[in-house]
Amino acid sequence: MKKTFTLLAVCSTLTLAAQNTDVDIDVNMGGMGIDMNVNINESYTETYTTTTTTTTTATNGTADHYVMPGYNGPIGCPWPMDESEFSNAERSIGSKTFSDSKMTMAKQVTGANCLTADQVRRIMTQFDFESDRLDYAKFAYNKTFDIGNYYKLNDAFDFESSIDELNAHINGH
Repeated sequence: MKKTFTLLAVCSTLTLAAQNTDVDIDVNMGGMGIDMNVNINESYTETYTTTTTTTTTATNGTADHYVMPGYNGPIGCPWPMDESEFSNAERSIGSKTFSDSKMTMAKQVTGANCLTADQVRRIMTQFDFESDRLDYAKFAYNKTFDIGNYYKLNDAFDFESSIDELNAHINGH
């Protein structure tokens, strides 16, 4: 579930200042000769502060795909498998004795989930034979989130010819 928070805070201060206000009053009472002068010198300061805070929260929307920190490349599937679930699947694959059984389970897990390139590489290391690693890497390409990182699988191969064959497979898509 995607959560979006927008916080807008506006703070403004208005200061009004009036200084040295002079008021002169002259009073003349019917020729009596009384003059009165009143001078008022006053400093006046008034400050108004306004703070506006707007908070918007939207929790009903959903993101269309996972955002991997530090990765901005192309994606092959929207939501990679949770790491704890993947670790369980990886242990299950590794517990199989025969290569065929490992491949069957690896393809079942991958076919039902989206994986990261690192997760694909980790499954590849479960296979003893180069041909099995290559077969699995080809199968997993369409079920990999960060396909721009697929080059990281090259380290799991012993032969350059396997890397070339995988690249040809990828470029054929």
